[in-house]
Amino acid sequence: MKVQREKLDELFAAPDRQERRFVVRAVDVEKTYRMGTTVTHALRGATVDVFAGEYLSIMGPSGSGKTTLFNMIGGVGKPTSGKVYIDQVDIAQLDANELAWLRCRKIGYIFQTYNLIRVMTCLENVMLPMAFAGLDAEAARDKAMYILKLVGLGHRPLHKPAELSGGQQQRCAFARALANSPDIVLADEPTANLDQHTGEEMIDLLAKLRDELGVTVVSATHDLKMLKRSDRILWIEDGRIVKAAAPDEIDFTAAEFH
Repeated sequence: MKVQREKLDELFAAPDRQERRFVVRAVDVEKTYRMGTTVTHALRGATVDVFAGEYLSIMGPSGSGKTTLFNMIGGVGKPTSGKVYIDQVDIAQLDANELAWLRCRKIGYIFQTYNLIRVMTCLENVMLPMAFAGLDAEAARDKAMYILKLVGLGHRPLHKPAELSGGQQQRCAFARALANSPDIVLADEPTANLDQHTGEEMIDLLAKLRDELGVTVVSATHDLKMLKRSDRILWIEDGRIVKAAAPDEIDFTAAEFH
């Protein structure tokens, strides 16, 4: 296992951020699903670069392929055709163990429904990915406490999810996503279940994490406030990326945003 980890560390060794143009590149990605004789084309030749340190938002109507593209970027699934590169490595060439290592060490996930383990405390939830990564318990505890303080939960490490508000649970989910110091944080509708004030706090927190830790943030969202804070917005329709623009190039009073 040590040899395997050393191989993967070398394979995904990140060059200096100033020299790296992108952390993710999807090229002509197609994804189809078959159920009997029915074929569903979720993605139809999507191509996108995600640059290091970028805050990228993906938006599109239900069934547009937004979630599928999000999952392809995160290495959750493999494309039917086309390529997805993470740190210039074609993830289609990785076996199941290598993909699991990739998702554990390079990518942090923030889910709409938090997905915290209910019987574990905040501290234990954040420490869990570190255990999978092989970090010893004492170092994991110290790091988890540091991250919880970073996201504003340093005063509640021993509380379980049921004892936290929705915003606090999402902060814990943010902390867990940062557990293994990922290059990429994927946020799936992270403000959808939050009130407006708490949602704005989470958006500020994502921007802070990007600015202070240098992580690349990719969100799937329809939240206007989050879209305005992004560096770039992608529109996806019928499995195709139809437009990309910076917020200052967009008329947010248009009907599609309301």
